[in-house]
Amino acid sequence: MARVPFVPRRRLVEEILGAQNSVLIEAGGGFGKSVLIEQVSARTANGLEVRLPRTHPVTVDELTSTILNDTPHPPTGRPRPTAAAERIGELLARPGVPGLLVVDNAEALTDDAAAWLADLAQEDARPPLRILVASRLLPAPLAAMEFSGTAERFNTQDLRLTQEEATALARNELGDPDGERLATTLHDLSGGWAALLLVMLRRLARTTDRMAAATVLLRHPGLIRQLMDHYAADLDPADRRMLIQLAAFPLVNDILVTGLGQPGLLQRLIRAGIPFAVGADGWSRLCVESRQTLAALAPLDPAIARQAAPLLTSQGAELAAAGILVDSGTPEQAARLVADIPTARINQLDPVEFIHLMDRLGPAAEAAPQVLLHLARTHRNLGQLTEEREVIGRALRIVREHHPDDDLAIEIESEWLIQRALLHDTNALTRTEHLLENTAEGTRAQASLLEALGIALADRPDGPSLRRAENAMRQAAITWGELGEPARVAAVQRALATHVLSAMGKTGEGAVLLRRIGATSDTRFDRMLCLVMEARLLALGGETERPLTLLDDAIRLAELLHIDWVTGHAAWTRLIVAAGDHDQPGVLEHLAAAEAGLGQILIHAGSGLLFLCEAADACATVGAGQTAARLLTAAREHSVEDPRTLALTEAFIQARAGEPEAADTLQTMLENGEIAPCLRWKAELLTGYARHAAGRIDAAAHCLQTTLDRAASLGHPDLLDRREHRIAGILRSAIRLPPALPDHDLPAGGDTYDIRVLSGFEVRRGHTLLHGTGRASQLVKHLVLAGGSVRVETMVEMLWPDEMSGVGQRRLKNVLTRARATYGPLVNRRGQLLCLSSCTVDLHAFEDLARAVAAAQDGERIHRARTAVTAFTGPLLPDDLYDDRIAQRREVLCQRVLGLIDVVLTAALEAGDTEEATDRLESAMDLDPYDQERPLRVARALVAAKRYLEANDLAARVIAAANDLGVPYAVEWDELSLSPLDRARAARHAAGPLPRTTTRGPLPATGASRPAVRHSRR
Repeated sequence: MARVPFVPRRRLVEEILGAQNSVLIEAGGGFGKSVLIEQVSARTANGLEVRLPRTHPVTVDELTSTILNDTPHPPTGRPRPTAAAERIGELLARPGVPGLLVVDNAEALTDDAAAWLADLAQEDARPPLRILVASRLLPAPLAAMEFSGTAERFNTQDLRLTQEEATALARNELGDPDGERLATTLHDLSGGWAALLLVMLRRLARTTDRMAAATVLLRHPGLIRQLMDHYAADLDPADRRMLIQLAAFPLVNDILVTGLGQPGLLQRLIRAGIPFAVGADGWSRLCVESRQTLAALAPLDPAIARQAAPLLTSQGAELAAAGILVDSGTPEQAARLVADIPTARINQLDPVEFIHLMDRLGPAAEAAPQVLLHLARTHRNLGQLTEEREVIGRALRIVREHHPDDDLAIEIESEWLIQRALLHDTNALTRTEHLLENTAEGTRAQASLLEALGIALADRPDGPSLRRAENAMRQAAITWGELGEPARVAAVQRALATHVLSAMGKTGEGAVLLRRIGATSDTRFDRMLCLVMEARLLALGGETERPLTLLDDAIRLAELLHIDWVTGHAAWTRLIVAAGDHDQPGVLEHLAAAEAGLGQILIHAGSGLLFLCEAADACATVGAGQTAARLLTAAREHSVEDPRTLALTEAFIQARAGEPEAADTLQTMLENGEIAPCLRWKAELLTGYARHAAGRIDAAAHCLQTTLDRAASLGHPDLLDRREHRIAGILRSAIRLPPALPDHDLPAGGDTYDIRVLSGFEVRRGHTLLHGTGRASQLVKHLVLAGGSVRVETMVEMLWPDEMSGVGQRRLKNVLTRARATYGPLVNRRGQLLCLSSCTVDLHAFEDLARAVAAAQDGERIHRARTAVTAFTGPLLPDDLYDDRIAQRREVLCQRVLGLIDVVLTAALEAGDTEEATDRLESAMDLDPYDQERPLRVARALVAAKRYLEANDLAARVIAAANDLGVPYAVEWDELSLSPLDRARAARHAAGPLPRTTTRGPLPATGASRPAVRHSRR
């Protein structure tokens, strides 16, 4: 007679009945498999149910007889298996009503019987039947149905009672008030194990003071032991003893028990009903309460622990292996095991479990510096920055006492130096460089120190330091790769992207690097880090949509990994995006989320101050002045940690308010090299805004032009429109463009002066070339550079800087006389002003076109930039090599042209137009022959377009120029996957090694000539 179901399992019943395929249920004893089957059968209108005995193996004949004997017309003899299958199919194939064959206790089936049952659900000759099989351990032919796609499997985790089901059961056994009050506590204690919960409830039902009795049950392991004894009653003594030993293991599987010399033990235990839960990872686990109770019966044998530890480690269960060594009383062995875990595995391990294991190791961990290094990385993963620094400090004290000179000691000191560099300790750089001088190449120590050097140099905003930092980080990644440490390579490259490339303003290149690291990573933690960092770099580069998508993906991974600081960091990035959109409610909302979720990052010396400063500037951007003031006040409390960042932020906010002093502060910081390249565009823009507020319109327009040049050189010509579109719009509206002059309004050809100062000096009047020399020509040149008019005393100072004023005045009269004789009325004196007559100047025409580029946006800007670049015919007055004023103006003009070229080059690369990109690159290389960044960008585009020959030519030119001039070439060329490039590298190595740097090498010595390395493109 069927038992009354103890609690409805509606969710499971509906899932089983709604399944399209057969259903397999595999769970240990006491999880209500039989009760669940009864509930399913009660809902099945057309079904057959058979409960097999566990006392002996059930063959095919016995199985078919048992099934058919329960039918309305059982057979008189023993039917053949084929005939039995056909008969069962007929019984279950009633039209309109789905049939179901239910088999309980399937662990009793022989392999042949299990295979016959599986065939019923997979037979091709007739419509397959649906079967429902329940078993403590599924026979192999039935288990295979899950992998063939003909069955779905429910395991122990699925059969555990939910909180609602446990409450319903408690009400049935104890009544509503006590059941409601005690259900949660008892459910937590039992872990949803139905048998244990039912025993506890029935014990409580016999007591008068149920609350007091429940308190006793919580501390009494006898119930679990009673249940385990019940299920283990038929095991032989050896199996019972080994069960107690296995209970000390957090997870077991067949490979482990076979390695311990007990093949088949796990199956025997599960068949007996011991409630092992088989997880999705293939490991079997006992609930914690069962483990603790059984393990208390006898201590873990140290010999078994030592035998099991390497078996667990070989299967990727290092923490479990170390845990059983601690439980067996050998924590020193556990510490050695942890110390030998590769760095690549640390990010794959559960950080909370790892820290818990370190607590259990105690003094054994404190005496192992490599273990402490792993622990520090784990704290970093959890965002516990204070704990990370403290653990590194402990490790450093140990190695200084016992291992002062080995690679591990230097590696740990490198980690400490990185921490000091992040705290802006100026001594960290000096110490790192000193250690590097005495460290062998290609060692772990050198790789660690190069990483520390990169972080220390990244704190310096000047270009040479940042290029050294980039070179050091790339060399560190190469060395770690040669040492077989892919995890360290990824970590260094992440730091390269977020600390160095970000500071240099190469946010696009950094985002690409992070995307590549994340795509090749084999751990969810590394992918999550790359998503978070890539989103930040893209937001800093002015993108809005992709960062938000990346952050959503990162948060989902963080939730799976139980990492809580990602939510706050994501809010920080979203705050930057909202500020770019001028969304005040969004900025304030994300600010609150960031302050609530950043945890220790918020108070960390480096990151915390940076967050406060960026958040304050974002609030000022959207007009939330009071909030910006609050954040600045908090930042000032940490000003000693990074006074430069704080001073820059204060100047930014003051410039937004139109304070002229802020413009002077920013200009001074720019001239002194105190602003990192990633923020120079912003400093120039806000300087221009403050100048505009003071009525200095021309100075503001000049600042806007410089801003565009800086943004274009970073590969983001539209950066100011994405991040500061309101201020950029105000400055654009203030630019004074020259009126278009129709051709018929120009003066008559005979009296028109045409002056050329680009690519040479030439003065024409009409069609006549006028030849001037000496001071007369210099007078015209300086007037052109000054915009057409100069005060007399200023011109005297330009022409004769070391002469007394009176002497210069007399000499100027003579020069004016010679100028009139040579150039006619081109130069006039009007009181105290020297002026040029009406004339056209190629320099002024180019500058007008460049100014029009600054006033344009989007596609129009690119079109005007192309026009302006075409109007630039060559360098300014190239023959005037020794005039400092002209040389300075020539360099400014060169940077202006390079900025325009960068606008067009970036647009061409984004559009995939490699033809235009290579054309523009040629122009840029003429002006800046020592630059390697633009050639790298174009070379990568050529490789992506599979134009390998052209990429090879470009790479060979750059490397040849570097070698001929003694200039180091960029390590990025080593990262290009170009087989033709190998020949150029081989030639370079044959000529002898040169140090490698990145992007731009130093200029050759004064007087050195540039070799002709330009070749025709294919």
